[in-house]
Amino acid sequence: MQPFDALSLKTIIEEARPLLLNRKVDKVYQLGRDELILTLRGQENVANLFLSAHTLLGRVSMVDARKPRYQPPPKAKGSTAQNHGQSAFSMILRKNLTGATLVAIEFQEGERMVDFIFSCVDEVGTRSHKVLTAEIMGRHSNLIFWDKSSDKILAASHIVTEAMSRMREVAAGLRFVRPPEQGKTNIFKLSKSEFLNEFAKCTAAMSKSKIQQWLISTFAGIGKNLAEEILTSIESGEVIFKNIELMQSKAYAQTVYMRRDLSKYSLLGLLPKSEGEEQWLQFESPNAMVEAYFNELEEQERLRHFREKLKAELASGIEKLESRKAAAHEQLMKADSPEILKKSGDLILANLQVIEPGQLTLLCEDFFCVDESRPEQSIEIALDPNLSAAQNAQNYYRLFAKHKIRHAAATAAIAQANERLSKLHSQLKSVESASNIGDLTLLKEHIVEHKPDLNKPQSPETRKKSKAKLVQLKSSDGWIIYIGRNRFENDQLLSKMAQPSDVWLHVLGQGGAHVLVKVPASKQNPPLTTLKEAAEVAARMSKATSGAKVRVVYTQIRYVKKLANEKPGVVRYENEKTLEVDTSLPIPLFMRTLFPA
Repeated sequence: MQPFDALSLKTIIEEARPLLLNRKVDKVYQLGRDELILTLRGQENVANLFLSAHTLLGRVSMVDARKPRYQPPPKAKGSTAQNHGQSAFSMILRKNLTGATLVAIEFQEGERMVDFIFSCVDEVGTRSHKVLTAEIMGRHSNLIFWDKSSDKILAASHIVTEAMSRMREVAAGLRFVRPPEQGKTNIFKLSKSEFLNEFAKCTAAMSKSKIQQWLISTFAGIGKNLAEEILTSIESGEVIFKNIELMQSKAYAQTVYMRRDLSKYSLLGLLPKSEGEEQWLQFESPNAMVEAYFNELEEQERLRHFREKLKAELASGIEKLESRKAAAHEQLMKADSPEILKKSGDLILANLQVIEPGQLTLLCEDFFCVDESRPEQSIEIALDPNLSAAQNAQNYYRLFAKHKIRHAAATAAIAQANERLSKLHSQLKSVESASNIGDLTLLKEHIVEHKPDLNKPQSPETRKKSKAKLVQLKSSDGWIIYIGRNRFENDQLLSKMAQPSDVWLHVLGQGGAHVLVKVPASKQNPPLTTLKEAAEVAARMSKATSGAKVRVVYTQIRYVKKLANEKPGVVRYENEKTLEVDTSLPIPLFMRTLFPA
């Protein structure tokens, strides 16, 4: 519930009226969609009126416009009013009110609405009265500017259409009407007999909290703070009405105060200070207290939003890392131990003489077993009947190399994720414990500093490092062969490194690595030996069946085109030639670094 009640409005206006009347409007500027600052100049000094139609923090008060909170945002060079954040509402106000005189301030006791009436002179010298109405009514709050003689709305901070409200529309050109009556009794005009009758009928055997709700729902102009202050004692209806009479009169407290935790503030001086004087802040004027109270509330609200934003950002990072960690764990769980694959290849080579063509399994002694209680432990190894014994062994070695790389990559990914998760959880605790905007700003800078920016352009040094990640080999003729091991490296190979005269190779009809033979400017075509060695790389770094004869296509890069709207690494090629590679032969020496034992 909005804390700015009818008593707060009445007290502020009575204090501000002599400081505002008969002053000319010097400046009008807009801080937000529902926030205005009006600077009114007199003969001796300047007064600044702040109007806010915020849903929770709406209010009317006198402010010090020199404070950063009330300074308009700096205007960028060459910007206009529209791109400087000024709306049509503020421009209409500025056009009509600059130089106008505030001649009256009208409000009805018990309501949270106030009219600021200005005497305006248009371009041709015609004088008229225009009204800026501040309606501080929670989610229905609004700032409406209208012509007093015609009741025509000129502008509003918040347009209300028929689809938004069936009771009342607010838009330029429509007739200004007051909000519909709520059917509540105005507590500022309540007599003692009326209150005692209502109190007797509705508050029998009710707790203090329920009586507080009854006051708020029955009488207009009461908020939570005011209801709690009126109910400092509930001995009888007469005791309660004495507090209401104090509110109806103008015998307010000389000193007003609020709690440091912003739970309540007092304009009547009736709230008990049982928690101790140190829990309360005192002010010499209602305006100073109300403004300090709402400034602190705004600061807490900004702090809360900022904290929730940073927590959401950190939670998103933690969720992604947990997902990455789970995927790496799953990769480790479903992958056999690489050592088992290597042992299978070694055992096949040790039993070549007993393996028959087309054999499906090999049952042999596991002489790698060191279990003394089972000295003759046997092991069963699956075989591919379409491959020879040596090809089956080579296939296990190939799988061993792949699984070893994947196992190491998954282990490294888990370690990296754990390290990053530890940092993120530590930052999350720091965000939750931060007590002010400054601390959160420092934390945000630290979070952004360690967060990779995928949209940030790479520096030349970064590009060099990314290029260096590509695997390269040197052929027996001294030519450089580059290999793309995944679709991103394949795309980098084609987009960043390849020149039109370079030779591109890829296994025919299968997924696999893109291989590039770099052709120096002084040479035309690589020798056949280099092409065959590059074809060996393309064949063995593909999904083609190990141990079979594989065809590899090659052509110049000028005939290789990337396909639009396709995944990285998907290409179309022409003018190709082919080479045949027998993958059943031993791996060439120059390729041994690709398949470490």
